[in-house]
Amino acid sequence: MKLRTYKKELGYSYALGASPVIELLQNRPDDCFKVIFDPSYPDKNGKIANLCEKYNIPREEDRKFIGMLSPKENCYAAAVFYKRGRQIGANKSHVVLDNPADMGNLGTIMRSCAGFGISDIAIIGGGADVFNPKVIRASMGAFFCVNAQYFDSIGDYLGFCGDNRDIYTFMLGGNYNLAGLPVDKSKIYSLVFGNEAAGLDYETYKNTGKSVVIGHTDKIDSLSLPTAVGVALFWFAK
Repeated sequence: MKLRTYKKELGYSYALGASPVIELLQNRPDDCFKVIFDPSYPDKNGKIANLCEKYNIPREEDRKFIGMLSPKENCYAAAVFYKRGRQIGANKSHVVLDNPADMGNLGTIMRSCAGFGISDIAIIGGGADVFNPKVIRASMGAFFCVNAQYFDSIGDYLGFCGDNRDIYTFMLGGNYNLAGLPVDKSKIYSLVFGNEAAGLDYETYKNTGKSVVIGHTDKIDSLSLPTAVGVALFWFAK
């Protein structure tokens, strides 16, 4: 197969950097079909090589190809992996993102989800491409620890999940403050967040679950999406 720079329509993508490559090999080795090193990578016979040998994954050195994949980054290792979707669990708690636009934000949110024990992310209405190498790199490889599934609408998502969960929609005009939010720890839940620019559409979500605001000082008008998700995940994790 002749490899090309990443395009959404391709059936494969890239993990760029040693940490994402290691996460791929540790968590989804069956998805990986090649590892590529820059000849100057100091540990090319170390952990990555050992994992490649364990799972019989070919590896090679190619400075030019590494530079083509990551021309502006200090990248010494890359892995090529098949784009295989992982369906979220209907009986698990989820982070739900409505049309996330920024790939770096999406990767950062994946890392926070993995860190606070949420393995499943639902994405409503499209948005950023979860398989883009920028998402993988921003997640520091946490992409390979979580599942992400797209839904056309919040209605489709709720139909998939069923009724046995609590829904919390995060918006500036929320009826509940996160700091005093009553949480039933016996139930699974969905934490729903809107687009970075527009947030959640009130008319679409006004009758969906409990609306929640994260209180902060009047020095800012809102939190960034990754920060809001991280704060909510911390609150629910504790």
